[in-house]
Amino acid sequence: MTRSAQPAVPTAELELARLCTGTAARRAAATARLGELGAEVDWGELTTLLRANRLLPLLGPRLLELAEVDPGEQLATAVAESLAAGRHQAMLLQTAADLVVAELGERGIAATPLKGPSLSEAIYGDPGRRQSSDVDLLVAAEHLGAAVEVARGLGYGSPSDRVDRRGLPLLHFSLVHERGELPPLELHWRIHWYETRFAGERLLPRQLAAAGWRPDPVDELAALLLYYARDGFVGLRQATDLGAWWDRHGEGVEAGALAALAARYPRLGPVLSTSALMAALAVGLPNPSGLEPPARGRLAIDLARRAPLLRSQEQLFAQIGLVDGLLSPRRGRRAFLRRQIAPPREVIEGRARKNGREGRPPSPAGFAVRTVFRYGLTLSMLLRPRHGAPA
Repeated sequence: MTRSAQPAVPTAELELARLCTGTAARRAAATARLGELGAEVDWGELTTLLRANRLLPLLGPRLLELAEVDPGEQLATAVAESLAAGRHQAMLLQTAADLVVAELGERGIAATPLKGPSLSEAIYGDPGRRQSSDVDLLVAAEHLGAAVEVARGLGYGSPSDRVDRRGLPLLHFSLVHERGELPPLELHWRIHWYETRFAGERLLPRQLAAAGWRPDPVDELAALLLYYARDGFVGLRQATDLGAWWDRHGEGVEAGALAALAARYPRLGPVLSTSALMAALAVGLPNPSGLEPPARGRLAIDLARRAPLLRSQEQLFAQIGLVDGLLSPRRGRRAFLRRQIAPPREVIEGRARKNGREGRPPSPAGFAVRTVFRYGLTLSMLLRPRHGAPA
């Protein structure tokens, strides 16, 4: 049985949520409109909307700070509960991450957390603001196999991810603790489909004993932009992270630094320029490098800005896949087809579970036909007039 599309999001609630994702400057400029919406929305509907999209701890505190608006006890209670749960989970994840990083260091393997509590602390000042369920660590590609062995020594099972001829998975190895004592672990060697050097060269500490190390601001900004594009500009979580990061760390990004980074890693140029423009439209992120996306990048932005916040999982996958196809490097089209239209059977089975399908998942051929059909439905949005606030 196919999961039915979720009901349309009430316009005022969605607009208020979108405005709250912006940078501090964007929110300050929208003060009057935020007040109008605060008096108009159904706070129960808005609380449900935020909870369904894992936005309560991110946007809830901002909503509670709105001047001349009384959201009532329901939202305040929900936000407090979500923050408490997030902080508890963050403590567990950070403890596990520290354990694995320390064990890797004992083997001479440098590692650093990706996203999760450390990013939440860095951009929100609170490790519980970003909800996470697993530990994401980055290691160099040449150390990935050894890192898996270290994790196995901590009780994690062997990963089942398919590997290429170099022995590398698509993005990461996924490991589950055999006794359930530690959270799931993902060992990354890169953070985006189109890069093979950026993460290893720019996001890993150069010394093992680099306590509190963080990447250079432009590198961290680029990583957030890559996450945003890799998720097809879906939802508001990645956009909120970008706006919050800029408020705290944007002054550290020199003019022209992002363009210089894109020139150093040319395969990332189109995706960085497109994601930077999308972030400018979505949350008011300045574009200090003046990067201009290609025409296909502007098409990806137009597609994302027309998409509603809540849709079926199949529609979400369709948008992610289409944005991937539009931004793929010229010589990366075959990889895109293998990644999105003809993936391994385990990926097809995983998507079927997320889509709520019962029984046997579709065959590879059936999956490909269904995916292309979904792409057509999603592209048809470009033929409709766009209404409401930008995504």
